[in-house]
Parts: sequence; C-alpha cells; structure tokens
Amino acid sequence: MKQVLLGGSALAAAALIGAMPASAADADVTSGLQLKITGFVAAQAALVLTDTDHSQFDRDYDFQTNARLQFDVKNVTDSGLEYGGRIRFDSVNRRDGVQVDRTYVYVKGDFGTVTFGDGPTVADDFGYVYAHDELAGAVGAGGMDFGDLLDGDFPLGGGNFYSIDATYLGGLANDDTRIKYTSPTISGFSFGVDFTPVVGGSTHAGPGGRNDLTNDSSTLYENVVTGGVGWDGDIGGGTDLRLAATAAYGNGVSTDNNPEHHDLEAYTLGGRVKSGGIAASVNWTHYSTLYLTSKSVDTVIGDLSYQWGPFLTSVSYAYTWAGNNNGLTQPDTGATNLTDNHIAGVNLTYTLAPGLNTYAEVIYEKQNFREGKDFENANLLTGINLAF
Repeated sequence: MKQVLLGGSALAAAALIGAMPASAADADVTSGLQLKITGFVAAQAALVLTDTDHSQFDRDYDFQTNARLQFDVKNVTDSGLEYGGRIRFDSVNRRDGVQVDRTYVYVKGDFGTVTFGDGPTVADDFGYVYAHDELAGAVGAGGMDFGDLLDGDFPLGGGNFYSIDATYLGGLANDDTRIKYTSPTISGFSFGVDFTPVVGGSTHAGPGGRNDLTNDSSTLYENVVTGGVGWDGDIGGGTDLRLAATAAYGNGVSTDNNPEHHDLEAYTLGGRVKSGGIAASVNWTHYSTLYLTSKSVDTVIGDLSYQWGPFLTSVSYAYTWAGNNNGLTQPDTGATNLTDNHIAGVNLTYTLAPGLNTYAEVIYEKQNFREGKDFENANLLTGINLAF
C-alpha cells in the first residue's frame, strides 16, 4: 500500500511540473522574437518615346507589374540590447522570379549598430538625399520604379549616366556582403562606416569567398570602404533640416567589367529641408574615378515636393557632366564621350485609401555626346501601388 501511495505522489508531482512554465533554460531559443512582414504589389502602364538625334524615332508601350516581400525579425533583451535581421525579396514577378537583395543580421545598443550581411552601404544610408522618395514612402507609395520619379534604374531606357548617391553610377551595390557600423544619434549628429571585401553587383554577391577575388569576371573593386556623416534636426518654426556627406573608396580589379582596373573614388554632399507638407532637396555626387572611366563625372539633382490632403506632387531635375575623353557610351546609339545629361520629371500621386496609391508621372531625358548621335527619351507612366 505504501508503494502505491508513493507511486501516486510521484505521478501528481510529475503532472504539477508539466503544468509549470518552462524555465529560461528550457525556453525556445526564438522566444520573444517578433516577426514583421511588409512589402507592396504594383502595376503600371508605360509609354516610351525615343528620338536618336532625329534620325530614328521609336515608340513602345506595355503593362508592367512587380512586388516586394520583406521579413524583419527583432528582439530586445532585458539589458536593452536589440538584435534582429532582415530578408527582402525584390523583383517578385513571373519574368524575373525572385531576387534576394537583403539578408543581414544586426545588433544595436548604446554603442550604435553593427550590421553584417547583404545590406545597404553607408554611402546609400547617408548619401541618398531625395525629398520625393521621403514623402512618397511616408504614404506607402513608390518603389522599384513604380512612382519613384528619378529614383530608379530606368528599365524603359535611359538613366545611364546620373547619380543620386555613389551606389548609382559607381557600381556599388546594396546587396554585396559587408560589415557596417552606424553610430547612435547625438544632438542630431550621426556617422557610419562600412567595409566590403569584393564589389561586383547583385549577380556577384554571395558566399564565394576567395574565388570571388581571383576568378570572378564580374568583380569591379575590392577592399571598398564607404563612410558618411549627417545631421538632422528642427531649426525652428517646425522646419526640419537634414545635411549629409559621404566618401567611398575602392581598389579597382582588372576584369571583364573593369578592364583598365579603375579605382573607385566618390563623394556626395546633400541637404533636405521640410516644413509642413513642403520638402525640397539638393544632392551632389562627384566621381573622381570609377570603373567606367578615369575621368571625373558629376551630378547635381534637385527636387521640390508638396503634399496636401491625399495628394503629393513632385518636380525633379538632374544635371550630369563629364570630363573630355571619358569613353562613356550610349548603348542605343553607339555615341561616345558624354558631354552632359539632363533628366527632368514630374509626379502626381493620389492616396485612394491607406496604403493604396495611384500615380502618374512624366520623365524626359536628353543625353549629349561629343562623338556620335545624341539620345532623347520620354517616359509616360501611370499605375497603382498597394503597400502592406
């Protein structure tokens, strides 16, 4: 009888232990992690008009669609240390499949933020100053050339020779693998620096290791360092001012994409002022040398945007000029030795419902060359974007 009683007591104790919360040692390693899923789906109609120095006129139109899907994971420890990561899928469509352009882990504390993986450069974090994108992003509009105005890679043609920051013309890619440090913000000031062993663009980035340095024909630079400093604050009367400057350096590698192994040396300086629904920005990018040419190339881009009620309208203009004998070539006309490049754009965005935006924009571009036929291009676009 005593043995039975003891057995019953053991069973009761086991049941009680099973009902108790798990100890810290027994808890799932992902306990406390938060997962956030964001992205957008967009579709647009496009009309393209191209004139190559009045000798050839092309017209084309089409429908386009694309999507982005982003996963963010984070947690904060009892001591206040934040950690997490991001995975972002771009070009989610039937033609391109899926492109992974963000995969990184970060740790953030009073010391600042350390990021490791495929993420944006400091040259992009600090050097990208564009008012239209800031206001459009606040209402869930824009992204991947759908209502982006001059912030795009121009899949419809043109846009070959200008820069908003050093990641545009210079060959830097935000999906190369790097380590980055960003300081905490103190009295509005912050700075950052990153290091990338090998730069070669989205098709190059990956875990190839040593082979990337010795056997990859798409490599542009190695040992790339970018740094930046910025200040953001209220200067009175509800007016917010942002100032930023960056520098980027890299050793050129002799490959098919950089046959003359040009180094990278680039600088940016920009500012944005915002008051109420009005925002204006100016950004300057200077390349002393880059993989495309050893001659200097400069771009100044300005934007004026105004948001009222559900409407946002923006006007942008970018002017690029290059030193003589630069060898920059127009892919459609074969013209070479770029003189200057003009791009102007107008955008009107209307918010139909939270996260649902429709837009119309016109982008005009004129490229002038010292040798060969000039290039003239106009894009007329209208579409709809659902952000979530």
